[in-house]
Amino acid sequence: MTDAQQSFRTAERFSMARANLFALLCALILAAYTLVLLRPGAVWAGLPAAAAASRARLLFAFGIIYLLRVNVMARWLLPRELAQEELTVVPLWILSILASYSLGAIRLTEEMDAPVMGVSTLLYVLGSWLNSWSELQRKWWKALPENKGRCYTRGLFSLSRNINYFGDFVLFAGWAGASGCWWNAWVPIVMAASFHFYHIPEKETYLSKRYEADWPAYQRGVKAFVPFIC
Repeated sequence: MTDAQQSFRTAERFSMARANLFALLCALILAAYTLVLLRPGAVWAGLPAAAAASRARLLFAFGIIYLLRVNVMARWLLPRELAQEELTVVPLWILSILASYSLGAIRLTEEMDAPVMGVSTLLYVLGSWLNSWSELQRKWWKALPENKGRCYTRGLFSLSRNINYFGDFVLFAGWAGASGCWWNAWVPIVMAASFHFYHIPEKETYLSKRYEADWPAYQRGVKAFVPFIC
């Protein structure tokens, strides 16, 4: 485990300054996203069309729910200080996704099909639940004194060692579907690749050393990303 990994994972929080800065960046991103989706002509004259209003409202709802969730994570669920990457790369990543989803969607002139809306919403809700509920389960378990220094392997984390990451993949797949643009599939594809090739190996290198007693059996018995598959 490198010194950078050690400091990133164990940095204590002494103030809410970084969380407040992250919230401000998210608010600015949401303002731009709202302008594109809900103000006709803000980007292109006459767009979004009146027929596409239901799609625009759904995408707006997805955006505001997601940004509220990540700020709850940053301010309450995360037991450490926000890293520099989370104040630079992450906001830019969120901005690029929301720009792709919204700018693609407002160019469409047809109404959103009910089956597409239903499936997209189901995936979005399922992914959001997997991410947030798994984090809540872990936080509540970790708060118990008898669990100090132990690796959490129960609840949704008994289905996947990174069920929170899998939840993100599922919700962004649903969000991409709701945008109505096939090329927005780049978002869940790139996200899955980044989890598989970078985030999961980096995190699990750290966890395998921090939880030497619990980790080997957990790694053997539970898949890393997609439950029961891989």
